Amino acid sequence: MGTAVVFLFFGLLVKWVCSLSHSAVGVCVTHCGYNSVFESIVGEVPMICTPIWGDNKMNGRMVEDVWGIGVRVEGGVFTKNGMLKSLELVLGVPERGKRMREKIRELKEIVVKAAGTNGIASQDFKTLVELISK
Repeated sequence: MGTAVVFLFFGLLVKWVCSLSHSAVGVCVTHCGYNSVFESIVGEVPMICTPIWGDNKMNGRMVEDVWGIGVRVEGGVFTKNGMLKSLELVLGVPERGKRMREKIRELKEIVVKAAGTNGIASQDFKTLVELISK
């Protein structure tokens, strides 16, 4: 197995997102903002979640407990030991990491479809624009 890159994701510029899909990226460390989660899904990268506030905690729970595509840092606090344990859970157990990536690919199909021209997210946005344009 080659070397994996850990991608720290705390408010990066949009032009950097393509970096997530690079084959060397083994995991994305994210605050679990809505966009960060979906960018990691589209990049097919498992997440280590360090939720900060607002929707971050709920998103982190979804990532780990519901979708099974990442883990939350132990205790919700960014520490060396917590990060090492999280890295071990995602990268140190090949079968677990493989399952996460398989689940992410399934979710990616749903996300890409929803965001497409005729997808539900696009339709909802068009409806919003129509409503506020009246």
